[in-house]
Amino acid sequence: MTSQDFTDTSGRPGTGSEGRAEILDAAAQSFMEYGFNGATIDDVADRIRATKGRVYHYYRSKIDLFLDVHLRAMGIMIEAVRPVAEGPGTPAERLHAMALRHAHAIMENFAYQKVSIQGLEKPLISSRGARPNAMIEKVVALRDEYESLFAGVLEQGSAEGAFVEAPPRQLSKPVLGALNWLTLWYRPELSPTPETREAIARNLADFVLRGALRRPDGKADGKAGHAG
Repeated sequence: MTSQDFTDTSGRPGTGSEGRAEILDAAAQSFMEYGFNGATIDDVADRIRATKGRVYHYYRSKIDLFLDVHLRAMGIMIEAVRPVAEGPGTPAERLHAMALRHAHAIMENFAYQKVSIQGLEKPLISSRGARPNAMIEKVVALRDEYESLFAGVLEQGSAEGAFVEAPPRQLSKPVLGALNWLTLWYRPELSPTPETREAIARNLADFVLRGALRRPDGKADGKAGHAG
């Protein structure tokens, strides 16, 4: 399954994946720059040098487009992280690899992930219930599915004595919070090379793992290293 498989395709007949992807890329940039209220269908159309009629061919409304950006953002994350979450290795090795991939996914798909982290609540309130609940529920379900990948590895690590003891969701939320903070301070133009992005991702992954590892006294081990 690819990240495009997570987008909604029920909006209009005859939708092509290439046309939809181009619109979504432009919409992600627009929502990132202007927020939900400031972004417009006209701006999205201008970014792809098209009329807004082309956008409306794929999407009935701005909220539909906004929610599809969220679906794509979560699809990118799940596609990047699930293989290592469900793959071989100790919980510590997998958590480090998951954090590394999460950070890279943010930096390499920055507009999508920044819009996703900004959340749904205010835009949905301002839309006054214009969108059926099914698509909203799909976004929420994908968020929960993604957090479950981290919660599952953290739960296994706690059970084996590698991680601090706490309910899995009480560990996964601060882990994801630390990683997602990247959307607030990262500047793509200041980190143009793969080497720079790798250093940022590795530092974040190291930090997350150190916070989860258990010391002999049962507390978080702030000095522990990570597995390869």
